[in-house]
Amino acid sequence: MPDTALLPATTSYTLRRDRCVIEVSPRPPLVRGRLTATGGHWTPGGTLSVTLDPGSLRTPIPFLGRAFRGGELSFTAGEVAEDPFVVEGSVAGRAVRLRGDVRHRDEFGVVVWATGFVLPARRKPAHAGRLVRLLARRRLRVEIAIEFVR
Repeated sequence: MPDTALLPATTSYTLRRDRCVIEVSPRPPLVRGRLTATGGHWTPGGTLSVTLDPGSLRTPIPFLGRAFRGGELSFTAGEVAEDPFVVEGSVAGRAVRLRGDVRHRDEFGVVVWATGFVLPARRKPAHAGRLVRLLARRRLRVEIAIEFVR
């Protein structure tokens, strides 16, 4: 019997777009915004990647979403711990630290919830409006709830 027959199969999960919530708010929480994920995958104990659409930002302030138009943003994290669910990665050159837990797990998928912060940008964004430059200097609170399916 070869040694590889004893190793568990690595399971990779795909993000379910209709069951994904990503909320972003500055501190103090004067306004909250929701982003839409366009795709992603997660391998437990391995990497996590989520692609975000910044143009999908929905807020109660009219025309605020237009300030964030641009290409897709990609969030990637190398090692992701499962219990507790801990993610340290980056998006658009800014460090992201999230901590939460796996809320539900069965043979069909996994639901994770985490909260944390996007740290301030180290440099001012080039060719950005006043609002984007203001938010780039602030620490943003992030809360995610994502369902991954096989």
